Amino acid sequence: MLRSELQLSLRFRIVAVLAAVLVSGAVALGVVAWHSAAVAAQQAYDRLLSGGAVQIAENVFVQGATVAVEPPVSAIATLSAYDLVFYKVVDPRGVVIAGYEDLASDADPVAARRGTVLEDGQYLGQPVRIATLAREVDLPDSRGWVTIVIAQTVEARRALAWDLTFKALAIIAVVSLCALAATAWALGLALEPLTRIEREIAGRKPDDLRPIGVAPPVEISALVHAIDGFMRRLSDRMALMQRFIADAAHQIRTPLAALDAQLEILQATPSARRKAEAIQRVRERAAELGRLTGQLLDHAMVIHRSDAMAAQPVALNPLAKSVLAKAVPLSLPREVDIAFLPDAAEPVVAGDAVSLREALGNLIDNALKHGARGRLTVAIGSNEAMGWVEVADDGDGFPAPPETLLPAFAKGEQSTGSGLGLSIAAEVARAHQGELTVLREAGLTRVRLSLARRPR
Repeated sequence: MLRSELQLSLRFRIVAVLAAVLVSGAVALGVVAWHSAAVAAQQAYDRLLSGGAVQIAENVFVQGATVAVEPPVSAIATLSAYDLVFYKVVDPRGVVIAGYEDLASDADPVAARRGTVLEDGQYLGQPVRIATLAREVDLPDSRGWVTIVIAQTVEARRALAWDLTFKALAIIAVVSLCALAATAWALGLALEPLTRIEREIAGRKPDDLRPIGVAPPVEISALVHAIDGFMRRLSDRMALMQRFIADAAHQIRTPLAALDAQLEILQATPSARRKAEAIQRVRERAAELGRLTGQLLDHAMVIHRSDAMAAQPVALNPLAKSVLAKAVPLSLPREVDIAFLPDAAEPVVAGDAVSLREALGNLIDNALKHGARGRLTVAIGSNEAMGWVEVADDGDGFPAPPETLLPAFAKGEQSTGSGLGLSIAAEVARAHQGELTVLREAGLTRVRLSLARRPR
């Protein structure tokens, strides 16, 4: 339903705009056609009217001492075939020798002597077109000018103008309808790729987030690429969440089972001393479960903030110093030499301070609980492209070579933890265009959290 409304809306808007343009153009062309047709009709009938005046002038002659005229029947009949015709002939004395005496003309006599003068007028209550022409004649004792005035009503002119206009409008209407039909057909072809893309997306399963396979037109290629990018990011996020859920289910199942077993032992233990030992183990398991739950929540938080938070400048020296101060407890079951080595260059990276604190706190906590025997060092370093925080301890390290640990980190040989701390740090490193590396040298295990100084 939504697709149909969208397509109808697009088609309607495009066709409506084109129809408005065509109607406006048709109106303008209609006005031009009417004006052109009126001018053409006027010119055609003016030529006939002027020709009639010339033919009457050619039939004026002098007989004795008077001027006479023999009206050309053919010329009058030709003009009368289209409209009513009136004429008069005035001799040099101003006497009307033929025609209608009350037929008047406002033409300039001097202009009439140079050629036919055409004008609009009224006669017998009707609009007429008047042609005035003067002809010089030789009289026995002088020379004079004979004036010929001929008028014709304008009904035929108007009929011809309307006929030409209607024919032009008919042509304009046919062309406009053809243009609208061609537009509707072209729109169907233009929207077909959108329809194919819609069918492909609608036919997919919910977990199918592959790029769109239909080749888009150039005009919507940016939109399709943006949709592909969105689906790729959504697929990555779904993969992260699925991995997180799987990790959470796996990690929580073990301490819950152990806690349940301890409760059964506690229930079956009769002596007070054994009960106290069982209660202590229950407390330890509960504390372990609490730490694990906190780490899982921290992991989920890091995954969310990696895309949701904008990068901000973060100074590594004060960040690492504050995290180290909070991560080291006031008392430890063993003596550990804690050292902090800042970088004189005062490196600043682009990132999320909350995620970085969480990652660095997990590295320090891992080193204290599962690694360091008597020495822990947090060192800051940098170069032009990267800044890093390195946590080193003198513990036994990891059970496998460092290069085989990434990207899935293993726990230490004596560790009772979940291994999520390093996973969280690795996620933070990837979100900051960096990496988490592990080195074993000179009896020290070095875990380095590298971060890009500028986002790429």
